[in-house]
Amino acid sequence: MASTLSSPNIAFVKYWGNRNDTLRLPAADSLSMTLDSPTVEVTIELADTFSIHSYNSDGSPRILTPKEIARFQTYLTLAQTYFTSLNIEFSILNSQFSILSHVPPGIGLASSAAIFSALACAYAELIREKNGIVLSNEQIGILARLGSGSAARSMYGGFVALGSENGIAVQIAPETHWPLHDIIVVPSLDEKKTGSTEGHALAHTSPLFKNRLQAIPRRMQECTDAILRKDFEKLQSMAEEDCLDMHRVMQTSSPPLRYLAPETHRVIKELKDLRNREHLAVLYTMDAGPTVHLVCTDDAVDAVKQFAHAQKDCTIFETKVGKGAKCRETVPC
Repeated sequence: MASTLSSPNIAFVKYWGNRNDTLRLPAADSLSMTLDSPTVEVTIELADTFSIHSYNSDGSPRILTPKEIARFQTYLTLAQTYFTSLNIEFSILNSQFSILSHVPPGIGLASSAAIFSALACAYAELIREKNGIVLSNEQIGILARLGSGSAARSMYGGFVALGSENGIAVQIAPETHWPLHDIIVVPSLDEKKTGSTEGHALAHTSPLFKNRLQAIPRRMQECTDAILRKDFEKLQSMAEEDCLDMHRVMQTSSPPLRYLAPETHRVIKELKDLRNREHLAVLYTMDAGPTVHLVCTDDAVDAVKQFAHAQKDCTIFETKVGKGAKCRETVPC
C-alpha cells in the first residue's frame, strides 16, 4: 500500500490541445506554478479486483460517474503498457484506490492534475517496495501525464515546463526561488458541462488554434525569463495574453466552449481597477473553468486577499507556490 499527496498547478502558458489524445501528448509547450494547496490524498493497494472509493473534503463519499470510472480504467491500461515498455513486471490492473480530494472537480482548478500526479507517485512507491526499482522523475512524470497532461507538471515543485515534443516535464526553478501566492476566486462550484479532456479534442477545430501554436514559443521564452529574473510585470503581460488567447480558441471551437461566467469577467474588471489604483503586482488567469486565479507577490498579497474575500457568493482558496507530489510521510517521490 502507498499513500501520496499532491496539489494542482496553475499555468502561465496554457496547455490546450493534444497531438495525441490517447497518450495526452500536448500540441504545444506549457509552463506553470505548482501550488501547495488544496491537496489530494491518494492511497493505492494492489488487490484481486478493481475499485475506487472517492471522498469529498468533508469525508463524505463522492459517487463517481461511469465516465470517470472509465477514465481511471483507461489510465491503468496505459500505465500497465508503460511499465511493460520499461521491462517492469508489475500488475496494476486490479488496484483499489482511495481518493480524498480537497480540490473541487470541474471548475478550472486542475483537480485531475492533482489526482493523477498523486497516483503516479503512489505507483512509483509501490514499484520501489515490490520490485526494488526506483523510477526517475522523468518516468514518474510520464506516468502522471497518461492520466492528465498537466499532471506531469504537478510532480515537481516551483515552476515547471512541459515539452510538446517529448511530453516530459522539467522544473525551471524551485519553490524557494520566488514566493508567489495564488488567491483563487471560485464563482461557482458547479462542474462544467464539457470536461477538459473533451475540450482538448476540440482545440484543433478553432480557426485561431494555428496562430496560438505559433505564439507559444515566444510566450514560453518570455515567461521563463520573467520567472528566472523575477520580473512580475513581464510575467503578468504574458500570462494574461496567453489566458485570453486560449479562451478565444475555446470560444471559436466547434462546438464553442464558454467556460467563463459573467462573474469571471466582473472579478477581472474589478481586479484591474484595483491593480491600477493601488499599483499592485497581481495578475489574473483562468484555466478551463470560471475560476479566477490571482497570482501576486508578497507585497500585494494582503490587498489581494481582502479583494477576494469581498467577492459575494464566491469560494476562496488561499495558496502559494508549493513542493509538488510527495509520499504521505512527506518524503519526495
